[in-house]
Amino acid sequence: MAKFSFETAVDIQAPQEQVYNYVADFPRHTEWNHQPQQMTPLTSGPTRVGSQYKTEEDMPSNMPTMQKLMFRVMMPVLKMMHKFEGYTVAEITALEPNERVAWTAHMPNKQGKKLMQMHWELRMQGENGATKVIQRCEIDPPADSPFIKMVNEDAAKTTEAESTANLARLKSVVESRTNQ
Repeated sequence: MAKFSFETAVDIQAPQEQVYNYVADFPRHTEWNHQPQQMTPLTSGPTRVGSQYKTEEDMPSNMPTMQKLMFRVMMPVLKMMHKFEGYTVAEITALEPNERVAWTAHMPNKQGKKLMQMHWELRMQGENGATKVIQRCEIDPPADSPFIKMVNEDAAKTTEAESTANLARLKSVVESRTNQ
């Protein structure tokens, strides 16, 4: 089974509570994370464990050009063959104030079956008014996923590099808010 994980980190010059409040506001992920282009709540009420968001995503910005081209050509065919919706569903699995935000993102087909799945976590550690943010990811496709052959070490490295760039954007956004 293809299963990969990685961890990236960044130091942000902002209080831990401020960083947590920003990343726990889930729709704001579109401001610092390259892939989600739009997040629409699927559950009503305040954000909580179990809240779900329909997430329309782009490809990783650092994906090689030939892979991007292949995906753009193949996605309509794959959507039709595997009857998937073309979006992911992100479900919050942990909200630990000032310490941790976690979620699982999966790509459903029209019958609700998970075709791809990833587990994400952001941990915050404060020290002297600054915050270290550690992002963990586990790429965990179902064994019968039509995308299983695409989950390999190169794909994991592309996702890890994109996550590192996303954390740099998170740092920039949060620090710019701190300095206002």
